[in-house]
Amino acid sequence: MLKQNQVMLIILDGWGIKYDYPGNAITQANTPFFDELWTNYPHTQLKASGKAVGLPVGQMGTSEVNHFIIGAGRVIFQDLVRINKAIEDGSFFINQTLHKTFEHVKQHNCALHVWGLISDGGVHSHIKHVVATVEAAAQAGLTKVYVHVVTDGRDTSPISGIKFVEQLESDLDRIGVGKVVSVVGRYYAMDRDQNLDRTDQAFKLYTQGQGEKFTSATQAIQASYDAGVTDEFIKPIVVGEPVKVSANDALITVNFRSDRPRQILERFFARKLENLLITTMTQYSSNYEVEVVFPPTPIDIYLGKVISQAGLKQLRITETEKFNHMTFFLNCKHEGADPGEDRFMFDSYSDIATHDQRPEMRAPDIAEKIVEDTKTGEHAVIFANICNADMVGHTGNIPAAIKACEAVDQALAKIVPVALEQGFTVFITADHGNAEQMLNEETGKMITSHSTDPVPLIMVSNQYQKLAHQDGALIDLAPTILTILGLKVPQEMVGQSFVK
Repeated sequence: MLKQNQVMLIILDGWGIKYDYPGNAITQANTPFFDELWTNYPHTQLKASGKAVGLPVGQMGTSEVNHFIIGAGRVIFQDLVRINKAIEDGSFFINQTLHKTFEHVKQHNCALHVWGLISDGGVHSHIKHVVATVEAAAQAGLTKVYVHVVTDGRDTSPISGIKFVEQLESDLDRIGVGKVVSVVGRYYAMDRDQNLDRTDQAFKLYTQGQGEKFTSATQAIQASYDAGVTDEFIKPIVVGEPVKVSANDALITVNFRSDRPRQILERFFARKLENLLITTMTQYSSNYEVEVVFPPTPIDIYLGKVISQAGLKQLRITETEKFNHMTFFLNCKHEGADPGEDRFMFDSYSDIATHDQRPEMRAPDIAEKIVEDTKTGEHAVIFANICNADMVGHTGNIPAAIKACEAVDQALAKIVPVALEQGFTVFITADHGNAEQMLNEETGKMITSHSTDPVPLIMVSNQYQKLAHQDGALIDLAPTILTILGLKVPQEMVGQSFVK
């Protein structure tokens, strides 16, 4: 009986390709093993942003979107594009779910609260979606509309929040409805790693009016900057008289990305405010009893499912920060594991405020676990995400990001030789860039967001010596993996295999 081919996909989250300059932590890092692989094995660059992943031209890719695209094996228009189109063609303003929410507010003569990340980053939200929501509420005749600002500073410049709030308040003045009543950084309001002390501070701001008092949002943000606190880390602030989310109110969360609003929403579910109607821009979880403005477009054929239906076992391994991406998003937003799909997660370090304080993260442990699993021969496919370049890149700390990239290289040096020895074909790639672009070349200012740069693809194999094509994208990975496994590539997957 022929031995089943085995494949390993290692996603180096945040590892993009860019020329050497002072803001490129990857080229400054000592990465001898990665460099050796790049020199000696077939390699190319993959498109990982804009239209190649179903986003607007020039829009940086995200971990959520790009894992989804890897799993789908085809370009799917993402939520950002869907919502933008609805605003442009006017269908947003007559959306039935929004109007159901507005009718609730009218019926109970209560308040509409609009919550979300206020920036143009396009990763979790977009400021124009917030403005459009308030505009739709005004058109429906609502007058008590309160905006709860979450500042970004991670997918945008660390001190751009004040500009976005000024822009928002200008739009609210134009509309004639809506008022900013609270401000807090995403570090508190959008934690996803069970740092519940942070979540609770944001929740008390929204439900108890607990926070530092200021008369204006811009004054509050400027005071934070003056104290050395940038957008991501702004502590809870009450603007004017406290406005609390109360019984009979309605709450619309405008973030379209699902992972980071979950903790704060679950606090509202646990509190059980009487007759509070919660509406989310997209479906954050199929288990939530909420109204959804843009329900998901089901993707029923995806990489993990095809592997499962063939009776093959697969492993997903990463740490907390990327667990949802390696499971929920890689499975095209299907909640549970498919038959034969095993999952292993190391807890991301929670005894530190930011990952630059321990840039090696859990990479050594992930490497050790993969080596151990590889030797058992249990899994035909191993999917791994090593996320140091992304998570430390987001901090803007270049020396720490250099160390993070070196930790990734050391992890690869442990994994790849053993995988080769065991007969795996190993693909090393990334979902998007980050650590290769940490400084603005013109201004010298820190960049903490993802990039639009291409990402690497290296094929390390004893069986395959050549890539079938060079001009690739993330959608090509699923057909490639299925081809190596000897499985039929579904016609829905239009990506092109790198092997024949």
